[in-house]
Amino acid sequence: MTDVIVLGGGISGCACAHRLAHAGFKVTLAEKGRGVGGRMATRRMGEARVDHGAQFFTARDPRLKGFLADWEKEDVIKPWYDSILARPDIPTGIRYRGGEGMTSPAKFLAQSFTVEKSFFVEKIVRTDQWSVVEGMGQNRVLKADHLVVTFPGPQITELFDRSEFSLDSDTMDRLEAIKYTRCIALLGLLAGPSSLKHPGTVTHPVADIDWVSDNQIKGISKQPACTVHASDEYSQKHWDSPDEVRGPFLKTVAEEILGTEITDWSCHRWGFAKPLKTFGASHFHSAEHALSLAGDGFGGERIENAFLSGWEAAEGITCNT
Repeated sequence: MTDVIVLGGGISGCACAHRLAHAGFKVTLAEKGRGVGGRMATRRMGEARVDHGAQFFTARDPRLKGFLADWEKEDVIKPWYDSILARPDIPTGIRYRGGEGMTSPAKFLAQSFTVEKSFFVEKIVRTDQWSVVEGMGQNRVLKADHLVVTFPGPQITELFDRSEFSLDSDTMDRLEAIKYTRCIALLGLLAGPSSLKHPGTVTHPVADIDWVSDNQIKGISKQPACTVHASDEYSQKHWDSPDEVRGPFLKTVAEEILGTEITDWSCHRWGFAKPLKTFGASHFHSAEHALSLAGDGFGGERIENAFLSGWEAAEGITCNT
């Protein structure tokens, strides 16, 4: 049996690990956070549940559509909306949300493989096997025959630098060319129900804000709570500003849209929000190095593309092992 380590617990890593586990591989996924999901992130604030990263996903490819019926049956996902009244510019098509927030699909997939949480990867070492060495003063070491890395492109190259590892010059150039937008997200508790109607979201209300939504209307939160996503331009400008500088503008605009006060709030920074330039292929696979790379920096924007990147990386391993 071939052992595989997957680095990164976003939807790409979880899709890859799930596909490999069901093909009979022994799979361990290492995730630096306290749980899987990556940018499909849900946070608790008191009695509220807030999706503060990706807000929904769509499904067009049969490989992802094949999961929908089971996920709906298990309340992993729920249809959210397919169009917004008076917004013909927004494409129609069912948007799905997580049953208990956007982390739900990743958590469901993770039941099929081993997850090492709070594992910050310091370096990777290739001998007769791959060794993945933990940093931050910890001492876990994972070993496997094949390694899959699903980090954002810049984090892949940083890991390679720390590990004194490199691929051919063309591949490294393509990896280093991967670029992302940034996003500052404001998460807030509301004084009372908002004035929004279903589906409880407003896109691009002003130039500096991409998204405002009510997580209670969305159906994931008992307590009224909002998510606000700043634009890339605003996020770049205020990336290193303290919350008291970057937050009030987002709060003020959101309160006007929601029709209620935001009583408690904080900001979260997404340094790799959406890929602007990708690797140019859905994944990378090297039988010589027993190494695969995947993620939205390969598959492109949209959760479905990240899912398929991990899925196709797994298929590459199963076909070449």
